[in-house]
Amino acid sequence: MDAAEEFERVRVLYPDAGLLEEGGQAYVHLPALPIATPQGAVTREAILSPHAHSGYMTRLFLSESVPSNVNNWTTHILFTRPWFTWSWQNVEATQPWTTILANHLAALR
Repeated sequence: MDAAEEFERVRVLYPDAGLLEEGGQAYVHLPALPIATPQGAVTREAILSPHAHSGYMTRLFLSESVPSNVNNWTTHILFTRPWFTWSWQNVEATQPWTTILANHLAALR
């Protein structure tokens, strides 16, 4: 999968997205990601890891946790600051990045 092409697809949906790199891996920075939750919509800064991270195939990290039905929130340091994520398995890295993001967001509804 070509990171530049995948990133451009994300930018179609989120024009303020930025491409970051850490440890030779590409990450997508989303400064104001709208998130649907059972209690209503919220906005969080987010980092999408479209590759394996901390034992998961892909991860979505948020600047703060959100009100949702998911459990097991953990904190990870990325780009020198803490980010929050939850236990959500089996979002495969072989999918388009937009699909990876959508699958992670679906867990929070």
